[in-house]
Amino acid sequence: MSRFKIANIIAYGFVTLFSIYVLMPILVMVLTTFKSKREIFLEPLGIPSQFGISSFEKALSVGLGSFMLNSFIVSFFAVFLIVTISGMAAYVLSRIDFKINKFVYLLIVAGFAIPPAAVLVPLYTMVSNLNLLNSLFGVIMPLTAFGIPFTVILFYAFFLDFPKEVEEAATIDGCTKLQIFFRIIVPLSGPVIASAAIFQTVWIWNEFLLGLIMLTSDDFKTLPIGLLKLRGEWTSDWGAIMAGLTIAIIPVLIVFLIFQKYYKYRNNCNCEA
Repeated sequence: MSRFKIANIIAYGFVTLFSIYVLMPILVMVLTTFKSKREIFLEPLGIPSQFGISSFEKALSVGLGSFMLNSFIVSFFAVFLIVTISGMAAYVLSRIDFKINKFVYLLIVAGFAIPPAAVLVPLYTMVSNLNLLNSLFGVIMPLTAFGIPFTVILFYAFFLDFPKEVEEAATIDGCTKLQIFFRIIVPLSGPVIASAAIFQTVWIWNEFLLGLIMLTSDDFKTLPIGLLKLRGEWTSDWGAIMAGLTIAIIPVLIVFLIFQKYYKYRNNCNCEA
């Protein structure tokens, strides 16, 4: 038991130190928002002498609220489409025995291996020809396409281990394939849906390159692109930039906490069942 306790202490100590190492940049970022320009450069790791909100006011003055709303719209619809399409596609690939299933799955895996930057030029041409530049829809659809391959792989692995007896019982009761999917599979797939939603939300919320190319109007810019307005030509207000970054991470943290609770809730329900 003593060896077991020592091993636990070492393990928890390592995790604690690593967590502090990971959270330290976030703490420095938050503290920087309350510092004056002098304190930012002379005492970058120090505690601010006074806690003011002038940096947040400067960050909001450039239209950060509008940029955040655009990011919310893009993230919500893109994640919804990714999870819905990927879940249905993965269910078909894992349950219905078509001869081309393996080939289609290999194409999806190959699509996951293609970086967005590699197809940026033809993608820009396509979006431009469809007159979707400076349009949130012109960003939502490419992000959805890029997010589907990984999410299909995630759902596919989950559905392979899903008990088929539950589906067979529903079939005996007269349920169609769509009813089985939406009434049985989806409610019992909380963990994989939560994992996919968290991953895709973080990626889409922080997406920069695609938005920088497709969105040039301030009315449609997302949050990562809008934060560039806080950067000056010769100098930058680092306090305002850090305030904008602090505001930007809050929605992602909220989404993570919500889905983390749901993930735990579903696991507890499954264990009790």
